[in-house]
Amino acid sequence: MLEKSFRDSSFALKRGESNADCQNRAVNVLKELLETYKDKHIVIGSHGAVMTLMMGYFDRTYDLDFLYSTSKPDIYRMEFKEKELVQVRRLWGGTSTEISHCSF
Repeated sequence: MLEKSFRDSSFALKRGESNADCQNRAVNVLKELLETYKDKHIVIGSHGAVMTLMMGYFDRTYDLDFLYSTSKPDIYRMEFKEKELVQVRRLWGGTSTEISHCSF
């Protein structure tokens, strides 16, 4: 089911939420938090799939393969300039991976 939901973002189980709807909901909350707490540090906890969908909104390389590569749990630091993702850094498990981003 996970693979199908990433191939077809409109797919949802009966009474379930599609990836497209989940991404829209999560990104709207993220943007609201970025506006409300502008120039502040915020912490968001979520399931890996929701995190991947949020990150994938800003950079399509955050996809199902990325989700599979994460540890459970995992911690990523996302840096924004205004509402644009400019950097992602993995903080969990002694590994530190830094990725710079361009807007789409």
